[in-house]
Amino acid sequence: GQLAQLLTNLVGNALKFRGDPPPRAHVGATRNGSMCTISVQDNGIGIAPEYFDRIFVIFQRLPSREEYAGTGVGLAICKKIVERHGGRIWVESQPDVSTSLHFTLPVA
Repeated sequence: GQLAQLLTNLVGNALKFRGDPPPRAHVGATRNGSMCTISVQDNGIGIAPEYFDRIFVIFQRLPSREEYAGTGVGLAICKKIVERHGGRIWVESQPDVSTSLHFTLPVA
């Protein structure tokens, strides 16, 4: 259930935080030994590098409530789920171009 919530939050963000072009989201996975890396990439509004750590803190919103609905808890929950399962989560992004959220999980 938690892993479904994790992917739902990440894909939901990819679709919600978008610019003018139609939203695109790509989910992919690779295996590296005993770990699997899952990535959700989009063509959305992007995130400036100085905010990379802040996005995983609860109630830390980057866009205003007037621009996008939300509470600022989604990525904090994602981080808790990933860490609870023995992985880590991080972001790569270019403002106004795309965002890629990556997380690792041990292979079952």
